[in-house]
Amino acid sequence: MTVGRVWFFADIRRVVRGLEMAGDMVWLKRTARWRHAARRGATAVEMAIIAPVFFMMLMGTVEMCLMMGAQQILENAAFNTARLAKTGYTGSGETQAQTVTQILDNELKAYGSMLDPNNVTVTETAYSDFSNAGTNTGGTSGYGTQQQIVAYTFTYPWKLFTPMMSEIIGTNGIVNLTSTIVVRNEPYG
Repeated sequence: MTVGRVWFFADIRRVVRGLEMAGDMVWLKRTARWRHAARRGATAVEMAIIAPVFFMMLMGTVEMCLMMGAQQILENAAFNTARLAKTGYTGSGETQAQTVTQILDNELKAYGSMLDPNNVTVTETAYSDFSNAGTNTGGTSGYGTQQQIVAYTFTYPWKLFTPMMSEIIGTNGIVNLTSTIVVRNEPYG
């Protein structure tokens, strides 16, 4: 290694002094090629070090974006379902629970296969006034009657596909996406 450097510097001194003989130029070109060849593998090594981190960050970003999109879909479906449920509307030959479930399924299926309607859990709790809504006290399970306050909670278990993300957020690789809508039932009858 030291000998190569000595020859290289000796050759540079000759060029600087104006002794540009044909043999010296050939040797200088060979030395430049050798130095370039010695650095050729550096890019591969750098890529091998950076690529796993880069791709994990990229996958984590994509996963977070998908999760935020799924949350928005769940909130939109929850809003439209609660909006229908507060009217007391029931389909012909159906109960209110069946009608609400059908509307929720239709809302979620409209966005494709991102959320499975079978995995969505809906909890309805009716309250007599807004002061108790959301406190988990004084409510009764169900859709309530006219003029009652109803809190609808929609929960979807989102399965994480990035191993590192499941270590950071969630429990056992699952994050519960939740949307809660509080409405007052209309005076239906």
